[in-house]
Amino acid sequence: MKLREYVKLDELFLKTTQIGSLPVLDIEEALNLSFSLDIPAWPQLPKYEKESMIFQFMEGFPGWNQTDNLIPNFSKIEKEIFNFYETYLKIIEDHQFELLKTFSLSETSARAFIPFIKKAFKLKPSILKGQITGPFTLGISLKNEEKKSLIFDERWQDLLVKFITLKALAQAWELKKVDSKVIIFLDEPGLSGFGSLSFITISKDLVLNMINEVVETLQKYNFIVGIHVCANTSWDLVLESSVQILSFDSFNFFDKLIIYEKFLKKFLERGFLAWGLVPTEKETLTQISLEGIFQKFTFQLKILSEKLKISKEEILEKSLFTPSCGLGNLEVSLAKKALDFLKNFPLLVESHLKF
Repeated sequence: MKLREYVKLDELFLKTTQIGSLPVLDIEEALNLSFSLDIPAWPQLPKYEKESMIFQFMEGFPGWNQTDNLIPNFSKIEKEIFNFYETYLKIIEDHQFELLKTFSLSETSARAFIPFIKKAFKLKPSILKGQITGPFTLGISLKNEEKKSLIFDERWQDLLVKFITLKALAQAWELKKVDSKVIIFLDEPGLSGFGSLSFITISKDLVLNMINEVVETLQKYNFIVGIHVCANTSWDLVLESSVQILSFDSFNFFDKLIIYEKFLKKFLERGFLAWGLVPTEKETLTQISLEGIFQKFTFQLKILSEKLKISKEEILEKSLFTPSCGLGNLEVSLAKKALDFLKNFPLLVESHLKF
């Protein structure tokens, strides 16, 4: 299913959303910040220890020990693994969606998730956004008893993909209850290490297949899927995937992305760019102005238009705006500054650019 078939163009055109994390402890404050944007995203609160991007999505994973990221060797938890696959098949093949409750986010790991849904029921936004750690990042972060990343074991590769699929589906179905359209982002910061010596044995096809299995399963149920990479990566891999939205740090890595012009042009025929144009580094954000961000963006837009031989208007029609990454590590005042910049940015675009 193409994105345009599911979401009208004007529903995404120049809209704002956030990546996920916010640096506050108060849930109501976090919700107010999230719902101040066009597309609210449920707020992750990493100031709470159990809301780190790995821990937050691990509940229900076979062999998961909450005290560390070490997973018992495969042979030691075969019964748990068998039970997981049995549940997976019941959900995916037999459509027993009530079993997704097993993989729901808990109040311990995602304090703002249920309050977010309750607020969404009252405000009825047309689109909601969720997010989850992607399979590659999870696979390199989790380690077995020999402290070797699970990504290197094909048995774990398959389980990681299917686990993330169920966790993402559980989240998406909860958001869908609001009667809003739902976007799910796979957060894949680990892809910045793809192709390095540490992961030289991990092929592009393997990673692409892992991502696509999650994405395409979600798309079967009419969920929109994006991917967020907050640093540089092999962009051909991401652009060739089945994701419908590419979220990237345009403030810092635009020049790295446009090298892949052939892949980028093909992607824009079907997908959207989420420009991470508001910097999230403390020093940069402290010094920069909204006008400075706008000037940088218009320069990048001009370059992209010329390079791809696509009009600026056509690119804007397929553009969303976000911070360059999550805001969870910033001081609260700076996070609010970033969101204020973001909220006001579309007004600058509409008043200064013709489309």
